[in-house]
Amino acid sequence: MSENKCIAYSVSMGAWNSVFAIPSCVVDEHMKLAGAAQLKVLLYMLRHCGDEVTLDALAFAIGQKPSDTQDALDYWINCGLLSESDIHSKPERKEIPHSKTATADAADSVPETSVSNALWQTAEKKPAAGREKIRYPFDECMKYVAEDEQLKNMLTAVEATLGKQLTHTEVTCFVTLVKWHGLPCTVMPMLVQYCRSIGKPSMSYIEATGIGWAAEEIDNFEKAEKKISSLTAKRKAWNTVRSALEIPERKATESEMKFCDLWINGQHIDVELIRHAYDKCVNKNGKISFNYMNGIIKRYFEQGITDLTSALKLDEQNREAMDARRIARSGTPAQSSRQNGVYGETSATDDIEAILDAEWAKEMASSSGDYNYDD
Repeated sequence: MSENKCIAYSVSMGAWNSVFAIPSCVVDEHMKLAGAAQLKVLLYMLRHCGDEVTLDALAFAIGQKPSDTQDALDYWINCGLLSESDIHSKPERKEIPHSKTATADAADSVPETSVSNALWQTAEKKPAAGREKIRYPFDECMKYVAEDEQLKNMLTAVEATLGKQLTHTEVTCFVTLVKWHGLPCTVMPMLVQYCRSIGKPSMSYIEATGIGWAAEEIDNFEKAEKKISSLTAKRKAWNTVRSALEIPERKATESEMKFCDLWINGQHIDVELIRHAYDKCVNKNGKISFNYMNGIIKRYFEQGITDLTSALKLDEQNREAMDARRIARSGTPAQSSRQNGVYGETSATDDIEAILDAEWAKEMASSSGDYNYDD
Protein backbone atom coordinates (compact mmCIF):
# COMPACT_ATOMS: atom_id res chain seq x y z
CA MET A 1 0.00 0.00 0.00
CA SER A 2 1.45 3.35 -1.08
CA GLU A 3 2.12 6.07 1.43
CA ASN A 4 -0.61 8.83 1.52
CA LYS A 5 0.63 12.27 0.47
CA CYS A 6 -0.62 15.48 2.10
CA ILE A 7 -1.89 17.62 -0.78
CA ALA A 8 -3.32 21.15 -0.38
CA TYR A 9 -5.80 22.58 -2.89
CA SER A 10 -6.67 26.22 -3.74
CA VAL A 11 -8.51 28.27 -6.34
CA SER A 12 -6.16 29.53 -9.05
CA MET A 13 -6.77 33.30 -9.03
CA GLY A 14 -3.82 34.39 -11.18
CA ALA A 15 -4.14 38.09 -11.87
CA TRP A 16 -7.25 38.19 -9.67
CA ASN A 17 -5.04 37.92 -6.60
CA SER A 18 -4.44 41.66 -6.96
CA VAL A 19 -7.63 43.64 -7.62
CA PHE A 20 -9.12 46.95 -6.59
CA ALA A 21 -12.66 48.28 -6.64
CA ILE A 22 -14.04 50.83 -9.06
CA PRO A 23 -17.14 52.83 -8.07
CA SER A 24 -20.22 51.94 -10.10
CA CYS A 25 -20.84 55.60 -10.92
CA VAL A 26 -17.68 55.63 -13.04
CA VAL A 27 -19.37 53.29 -15.49
CA ASP A 28 -22.94 54.50 -14.99
CA GLU A 29 -22.31 58.25 -15.17
CA HIS A 30 -18.81 59.04 -16.42
CA MET A 31 -17.93 56.60 -19.19
CA LYS A 32 -19.39 58.94 -21.79
CA LEU A 33 -17.99 62.19 -20.37
CA ALA A 34 -14.58 61.12 -19.12
CA GLY A 35 -11.74 60.99 -21.62
CA ALA A 36 -8.77 58.66 -21.81
CA ALA A 37 -6.61 60.87 -19.57
CA GLN A 38 -9.31 61.05 -16.89
CA LEU A 39 -9.79 57.28 -16.87
CA LYS A 40 -6.03 56.65 -16.71
CA VAL A 41 -5.71 59.01 -13.76
CA LEU A 42 -8.57 57.37 -11.86
CA LEU A 43 -7.33 53.83 -12.46
CA TYR A 44 -3.81 54.70 -11.34
CA MET A 45 -5.03 56.50 -8.22
CA LEU A 46 -7.36 53.63 -7.30
CA ARG A 47 -4.53 51.13 -7.82
CA HIS A 48 -2.24 53.17 -5.55
CA CYS A 49 -4.87 54.08 -2.98
CA GLY A 50 -3.14 55.08 0.24
CA ASP A 51 0.16 55.88 -1.43
CA GLU A 52 1.62 59.37 -1.70
CA VAL A 53 1.46 60.29 -5.40
CA THR A 54 3.01 63.45 -6.84
CA LEU A 55 1.66 65.14 -9.93
CA ASP A 56 4.90 64.57 -11.85
CA ALA A 57 5.01 60.88 -10.91
CA LEU A 58 1.39 60.45 -11.92
CA ALA A 59 1.93 62.22 -15.25
CA PHE A 60 4.96 60.04 -16.00
CA ALA A 61 3.11 56.84 -15.05
CA ILE A 62 0.17 57.48 -17.38
CA GLY A 63 2.20 59.07 -20.18
CA GLN A 64 0.54 62.49 -20.09
CA LYS A 65 1.78 66.05 -19.71
CA PRO A 66 1.50 67.44 -16.15
CA SER A 67 -0.97 70.11 -17.30
CA ASP A 68 -3.25 67.50 -18.90
CA THR A 69 -2.87 65.27 -15.85
CA GLN A 70 -3.88 68.14 -13.57
CA ASP A 71 -7.00 68.76 -15.68
CA ALA A 72 -7.87 65.07 -15.42
CA LEU A 73 -7.38 65.15 -11.65
CA ASP A 74 -9.60 68.20 -11.39
CA TYR A 75 -12.36 66.35 -13.23
CA TRP A 76 -12.51 63.61 -10.57
CA ILE A 77 -12.05 66.12 -7.74
CA ASN A 78 -15.09 68.03 -8.96
CA CYS A 79 -17.00 64.74 -9.12
CA GLY A 80 -16.04 63.98 -5.53
CA LEU A 81 -14.19 60.73 -6.30
CA LEU A 82 -10.73 62.16 -5.52
CA SER A 83 -9.62 64.70 -2.95
CA GLU A 84 -6.61 66.93 -2.53
CA SER A 85 -5.17 64.68 0.16
CA ASP A 86 -4.83 61.89 -2.43
CA ILE A 87 -2.12 63.84 -4.24
CA HIS A 88 1.12 64.59 -2.43
CA SER A 89 2.85 67.97 -2.58
CA LYS A 90 -0.02 69.86 -4.14
CA PRO A 91 0.53 73.65 -4.16
CA GLU A 92 -1.09 75.51 -1.31
CA ARG A 93 -4.33 77.18 -2.29
CA LYS A 94 -5.34 80.68 -1.43
CA GLU A 95 -9.05 81.45 -1.32
CA ILE A 96 -10.22 84.60 -3.01
CA PRO A 97 -13.63 86.28 -2.80
CA HIS A 98 -16.42 84.63 -4.73
CA SER A 99 -17.64 87.89 -6.22
CA LYS A 100 -15.74 89.64 -8.97
CA THR A 101 -14.20 92.37 -6.82
CA ALA A 102 -10.55 92.05 -7.75
CA THR A 103 -8.99 92.87 -11.08
CA ALA A 104 -9.31 89.89 -13.42
CA ASP A 105 -7.14 90.49 -16.42
CA ALA A 106 -5.73 87.84 -18.74
CA ALA A 107 -3.54 85.03 -17.44
CA ASP A 108 -0.79 83.64 -19.64
CA SER A 109 -1.00 80.09 -18.35
CA VAL A 110 -3.72 77.57 -17.62
CA PRO A 111 -6.06 78.39 -14.72
CA GLU A 112 -6.75 75.58 -12.28
CA THR A 113 -10.16 74.17 -11.29
CA SER A 114 -11.70 74.73 -7.88
CA VAL A 115 -12.84 71.91 -5.61
CA SER A 116 -15.14 74.04 -3.50
CA ASN A 117 -17.57 76.89 -4.05
CA ALA A 118 -14.78 79.37 -3.32
CA LEU A 119 -12.56 80.54 -6.15
CA TRP A 120 -8.86 80.05 -5.58
CA GLN A 121 -5.49 80.70 -7.09
CA THR A 122 -2.39 78.52 -7.01
CA ALA A 123 1.00 79.39 -5.60
CA GLU A 124 2.86 77.05 -7.96
CA LYS A 125 3.04 79.54 -10.84
CA LYS A 126 2.43 83.12 -9.80
CA PRO A 127 0.54 85.13 -12.41
CA ALA A 128 1.61 88.58 -13.51
CA ALA A 129 0.82 91.45 -11.19
CA GLY A 130 -2.89 92.21 -11.10
CA ARG A 131 -3.83 88.95 -12.81
CA GLU A 132 -5.73 86.03 -11.33
CA LYS A 133 -5.93 82.43 -12.46
CA ILE A 134 -9.34 81.14 -11.51
CA ARG A 135 -12.07 78.82 -12.69
CA TYR A 136 -15.61 78.35 -11.44
CA PRO A 137 -16.62 74.93 -10.04
CA PHE A 138 -18.66 72.75 -12.38
CA ASP A 139 -21.87 72.77 -10.34
CA GLU A 140 -21.94 76.54 -10.35
CA CYS A 141 -21.24 76.65 -14.08
CA MET A 142 -24.24 74.44 -14.72
CA LYS A 143 -26.42 76.83 -12.71
CA TYR A 144 -25.26 79.69 -14.91
CA VAL A 145 -25.97 77.64 -18.04
CA ALA A 146 -29.46 76.76 -16.82
CA GLU A 147 -30.23 80.43 -16.23
CA ASP A 148 -28.62 81.86 -19.37
CA GLU A 149 -29.75 80.73 -22.82
CA GLN A 150 -26.78 82.49 -24.44
CA LEU A 151 -24.34 80.41 -22.40
CA LYS A 152 -26.15 77.23 -23.40
CA ASN A 153 -26.09 78.18 -27.09
CA MET A 154 -22.41 79.14 -26.81
CA LEU A 155 -21.46 75.74 -25.40
CA THR A 156 -23.46 74.03 -28.16
CA ALA A 157 -21.66 76.09 -30.82
CA VAL A 158 -18.26 75.32 -29.28
CA GLU A 159 -19.04 71.60 -29.23
CA ALA A 160 -19.98 71.78 -32.91
CA THR A 161 -16.73 73.61 -33.70
CA LEU A 162 -14.59 71.09 -31.81
CA GLY A 163 -16.64 68.15 -33.05
CA LYS A 164 -16.97 66.57 -29.62
CA GLN A 165 -18.88 66.73 -26.36
CA LEU A 166 -17.29 69.01 -23.79
CA THR A 167 -15.90 67.52 -20.58
CA HIS A 168 -16.62 69.01 -17.16
CA THR A 169 -13.24 70.75 -17.16
CA GLU A 170 -13.85 72.29 -20.57
CA VAL A 171 -17.30 73.51 -19.54
CA THR A 172 -15.86 75.23 -16.47
CA CYS A 173 -13.20 76.84 -18.63
CA PHE A 174 -15.60 78.31 -21.18
CA VAL A 175 -18.12 79.49 -18.59
CA THR A 176 -15.35 81.14 -16.54
CA LEU A 177 -14.06 82.94 -19.64
CA VAL A 178 -17.53 84.44 -20.06
CA LYS A 179 -18.68 85.03 -16.48
CA TRP A 180 -15.37 86.04 -14.88
CA HIS A 181 -13.13 87.39 -17.65
CA GLY A 182 -15.96 88.98 -19.61
CA LEU A 183 -15.39 87.38 -23.03
CA PRO A 184 -18.75 87.56 -24.87
CA CYS A 185 -20.60 84.39 -25.83
CA THR A 186 -20.65 85.54 -29.47
CA VAL A 187 -16.85 85.74 -29.57
CA MET A 188 -16.18 82.32 -28.05
CA PRO A 189 -16.90 80.18 -31.15
CA MET A 190 -14.64 82.50 -33.20
CA LEU A 191 -11.85 82.05 -30.65
CA VAL A 192 -12.19 78.25 -30.72
CA GLN A 193 -12.31 78.17 -34.52
CA TYR A 194 -9.17 80.32 -34.78
CA CYS A 195 -7.20 78.11 -32.36
CA ARG A 196 -8.39 75.04 -34.22
CA SER A 197 -7.43 76.53 -37.61
CA ILE A 198 -3.80 77.03 -36.52
CA GLY A 199 -3.55 73.51 -35.16
CA LYS A 200 -3.78 74.43 -31.47
CA PRO A 201 -7.18 73.19 -30.26
CA SER A 202 -5.96 72.27 -26.77
CA MET A 203 -7.95 73.62 -23.86
CA SER A 204 -4.89 75.26 -22.32
CA TYR A 205 -4.13 77.25 -25.51
CA ILE A 206 -7.78 78.25 -26.03
CA GLU A 207 -8.08 79.37 -22.43
CA ALA A 208 -4.85 81.41 -22.39
CA THR A 209 -5.75 83.03 -25.72
CA GLY A 210 -9.27 83.81 -24.51
CA ILE A 211 -7.96 85.47 -21.36
CA GLY A 212 -5.67 87.59 -23.51
CA TRP A 213 -8.54 88.62 -25.77
CA ALA A 214 -10.66 89.57 -22.77
CA ALA A 215 -7.83 91.77 -21.46
CA GLU A 216 -7.75 93.52 -24.85
CA GLU A 217 -11.50 94.16 -24.56
CA ILE A 218 -12.37 92.18 -27.66
CA ASP A 219 -16.06 92.30 -26.82
CA ASN A 220 -17.85 92.05 -30.16
CA PHE A 221 -17.79 90.25 -33.50
CA GLU A 222 -16.03 93.07 -35.36
CA LYS A 223 -13.15 93.31 -32.87
CA ALA A 224 -12.71 89.54 -32.88
CA GLU A 225 -12.66 89.47 -36.66
CA LYS A 226 -10.04 92.24 -36.74
CA LYS A 227 -7.91 90.42 -34.14
CA ILE A 228 -8.03 87.16 -36.07
CA SER A 229 -7.15 88.98 -39.29
CA SER A 230 -4.13 90.61 -37.60
CA LEU A 231 -2.89 87.35 -36.09
CA THR A 232 -3.36 85.53 -39.38
CA ALA A 233 -1.45 88.22 -41.28
CA LYS A 234 1.47 88.02 -38.83
CA ARG A 235 1.59 84.25 -39.03
CA LYS A 236 1.48 84.38 -42.83
CA ALA A 237 4.27 87.00 -42.90
CA TRP A 238 6.52 84.78 -40.78
CA ASN A 239 5.86 81.73 -42.96
CA THR A 240 6.59 83.75 -46.10
CA VAL A 241 9.95 84.96 -44.77
CA ARG A 242 10.81 81.60 -43.21
CA SER A 243 10.22 79.84 -46.53
CA ALA A 244 12.23 82.42 -48.49
CA LEU A 245 15.19 82.10 -46.12
CA GLU A 246 14.89 78.29 -46.00
CA ILE A 247 14.51 78.30 -42.22
CA PRO A 248 13.24 74.92 -40.95
CA GLU A 249 9.60 74.96 -39.88
CA ARG A 250 9.39 76.15 -36.29
CA LYS A 251 7.70 78.71 -34.09
CA ALA A 252 8.96 82.26 -34.58
CA THR A 253 10.47 84.22 -31.72
CA GLU A 254 8.70 87.40 -30.70
CA SER A 255 11.28 89.63 -32.44
CA GLU A 256 11.24 87.51 -35.60
CA MET A 257 7.46 87.73 -35.77
CA LYS A 258 7.56 91.49 -35.30
CA PHE A 259 10.20 92.07 -37.98
CA CYS A 260 8.40 89.84 -40.49
CA ASP A 261 5.14 91.65 -39.78
CA LEU A 262 6.88 94.99 -40.29
CA TRP A 263 8.55 93.99 -43.57
CA ILE A 264 5.62 92.18 -45.18
CA ASN A 265 2.55 93.94 -43.76
CA GLY A 266 3.95 97.30 -42.67
CA GLN A 267 6.53 98.24 -45.32
CA HIS A 268 5.42 95.84 -48.09
CA ILE A 269 8.98 94.74 -48.83
CA ASP A 270 9.36 92.20 -51.64
CA VAL A 271 10.53 88.83 -50.38
CA GLU A 272 13.48 88.91 -52.84
CA LEU A 273 14.80 92.04 -51.13
CA ILE A 274 14.46 90.35 -47.74
CA ARG A 275 16.50 87.46 -49.12
CA HIS A 276 19.08 89.98 -50.39
CA ALA A 277 19.35 91.47 -46.90
CA TYR A 278 19.72 87.96 -45.51
CA ASP A 279 22.61 87.19 -47.90
CA LYS A 280 24.37 90.42 -46.91
CA CYS A 281 23.91 89.62 -43.24
CA VAL A 282 25.23 86.06 -43.46
CA ASN A 283 28.15 87.04 -45.72
CA LYS A 284 29.15 89.74 -43.26
CA ASN A 285 28.50 88.04 -39.91
CA GLY A 286 28.42 84.34 -40.74
CA LYS A 287 24.99 83.91 -39.19
CA ILE A 288 21.43 85.22 -39.44
CA SER A 289 20.43 88.29 -37.45
CA PHE A 290 16.98 89.80 -37.94
CA ASN A 291 18.17 93.02 -36.28
CA TYR A 292 21.01 93.34 -38.77
CA MET A 293 18.73 92.45 -41.69
CA ASN A 294 16.27 95.09 -40.55
CA GLY A 295 19.06 97.66 -40.59
CA ILE A 296 19.76 96.90 -44.27
CA ILE A 297 16.07 96.89 -45.18
CA LYS A 298 15.49 100.12 -43.30
CA ARG A 299 18.23 101.92 -45.27
CA TYR A 300 16.61 100.84 -48.52
CA PHE A 301 13.11 101.70 -47.31
CA GLU A 302 14.16 105.19 -46.25
CA GLN A 303 15.14 105.80 -49.89
CA GLY A 304 11.81 104.49 -51.17
CA ILE A 305 13.16 101.08 -52.23
CA THR A 306 11.07 97.97 -51.57
CA ASP A 307 12.14 95.61 -54.40
CA LEU A 308 15.36 93.80 -55.26
CA THR A 309 15.86 95.36 -58.72
CA SER A 310 15.86 98.89 -57.32
CA ALA A 311 18.11 97.80 -54.43
CA LEU A 312 20.70 96.30 -56.80
CA LYS A 313 20.59 99.44 -58.95
CA LEU A 314 21.21 101.60 -55.88
CA ASP A 315 24.10 99.35 -54.82
CA GLU A 316 25.70 99.76 -58.24
CA GLN A 317 25.27 103.54 -58.16
CA ASN A 318 26.87 103.64 -54.71
CA ARG A 319 29.82 101.59 -55.93
CA GLU A 320 30.36 103.86 -58.91
CA ALA A 321 30.15 106.95 -56.71
CA MET A 322 32.61 105.44 -54.26
CA ASP A 323 35.03 104.56 -57.07
CA ALA A 324 34.81 108.12 -58.33
CA ARG A 325 35.62 109.46 -54.86
CA ARG A 326 38.60 107.11 -54.55
CA ILE A 327 39.99 108.27 -57.90
CA ALA A 328 39.49 111.89 -56.92
CA ARG A 329 41.34 111.37 -53.65
CA SER A 330 44.26 109.25 -54.84
CA GLY A 331 44.25 109.51 -58.59
CA THR A 332 44.37 105.69 -58.73
CA PRO A 333 41.90 103.95 -61.05
CA ALA A 334 39.65 101.46 -59.28
CA GLN A 335 38.90 99.39 -62.38
CA SER A 336 41.19 96.48 -61.56
CA SER A 337 39.93 96.10 -58.03
CA ARG A 338 36.31 96.14 -59.19
CA GLN A 339 37.02 93.53 -61.82
CA ASN A 340 38.49 91.27 -59.16
CA GLY A 341 35.55 91.91 -56.84
CA VAL A 342 37.88 93.35 -54.21
CA TYR A 343 37.00 96.50 -52.29
CA GLY A 344 38.93 98.43 -49.73
CA GLU A 345 37.66 99.80 -46.47
CA THR A 346 36.04 102.75 -48.25
CA SER A 347 33.97 100.73 -50.76
CA ALA A 348 30.24 101.33 -51.06
CA THR A 349 29.39 97.92 -49.68
CA ASP A 350 31.58 98.35 -46.63
CA ASP A 351 30.33 101.91 -46.26
CA ILE A 352 26.75 100.71 -45.83
CA GLU A 353 27.69 97.89 -43.50
CA ALA A 354 29.98 100.13 -41.46
CA ILE A 355 26.99 102.34 -40.79
CA LEU A 356 25.06 99.27 -39.69
CA ASP A 357 27.82 97.99 -37.46
CA ALA A 358 28.22 101.34 -35.71
CA GLU A 359 25.27 103.74 -35.93
CA TRP A 360 22.48 101.22 -36.49
CA ALA A 361 23.70 98.83 -33.79
CA LYS A 362 23.80 101.73 -31.37
CA GLU A 363 20.33 102.85 -32.42
CA MET A 364 18.89 99.36 -31.97
CA ALA A 365 20.43 99.07 -28.51
CA SER A 366 19.14 102.43 -27.26
CA SER A 367 15.74 102.62 -28.93
CA SER A 368 12.65 100.46 -28.70
CA GLY A 369 11.83 101.19 -32.33
CA ASP A 370 9.13 103.25 -34.03
CA TYR A 371 6.78 100.47 -35.07
CA ASN A 372 3.94 99.33 -32.85
CA TYR A 373 2.98 95.68 -32.76
CA ASP A 374 -0.07 93.81 -31.56
CA ASP A 375 1.22 90.95 -29.39
